[in-house]
Amino acid sequence: MRRIHTIFWTACLLLLLTVPAAGANRDAVDITLDGVPLETVEAWVEDGTTVVPLRALAEALGLTVTWDPATRTAVLTSPGREPQLPAPAIDALVVIDPGHGGVNPGARYGGADEKELNLSISLLVRDLLEEAGVRVVMTRETDVDVDLYDRTALANQLGADLFVSVHCNASRNNAEAMGIYTAAYQEETGGWSLAELLRQTMMDETGAGDMGTEPRPNLAVLRTSQMPAALVECGYMSTEAELALLTDPDYQAGLARGIARGVLTFLTQND
Repeated sequence: MRRIHTIFWTACLLLLLTVPAAGANRDAVDITLDGVPLETVEAWVEDGTTVVPLRALAEALGLTVTWDPATRTAVLTSPGREPQLPAPAIDALVVIDPGHGGVNPGARYGGADEKELNLSISLLVRDLLEEAGVRVVMTRETDVDVDLYDRTALANQLGADLFVSVHCNASRNNAEAMGIYTAAYQEETGGWSLAELLRQTMMDETGAGDMGTEPRPNLAVLRTSQMPAALVECGYMSTEAELALLTDPDYQAGLARGIARGVLTFLTQND
């Protein structure tokens, strides 16, 4: 399928098409931009459809056109920017683990169960990674029980490249705690680098606060993973303001973008 990615340096451009009375199969079309005729752009009506050559129109708007034959993608780039062609597919297998599930709801605040938030965010992460060409396996895709050790056993059996466990946090001592927290088995490991990277990309995408990265050798999903593994805490359900964010689909999408971007960056850097 052909995809066209357009990058416009102004969102207020108004493109007006004026079509003369129907006649021949290839009627000429006059194009004006903010009232000024674009005389260098040829356009026509063909079988009832207005046809405007992409390259001619892009160049008239001061854009650079780059064609990627491998992905059959036309990329329009605004002045002063380097063309950014879509990244090639990454040959990797990532296991995404939505924490809790089934009879284990995780944290519960304000009528929201952590298990549901974890799954919602994880499914968005899966979709983003698969769009980038990464193979993804979920430890669960519905509200079911999954044994703690079965989660990493699955990843180990598959020979996964990465394991990411997705959770939401809670604090009994700090009613105002807010921000992204990540954990890995220990420092100076691939899992630690992954956890720190995920924390940063998640904060970048959401504007959330920083609750740091810690070594957590006591956590089974980190201790038993045979590949770089990280646990992410997307925010504090115990803090009313952050719970409102965690239940917001747009904010969940931002968290998912942060996780996916961190995973892709790690895979690219360690290819």
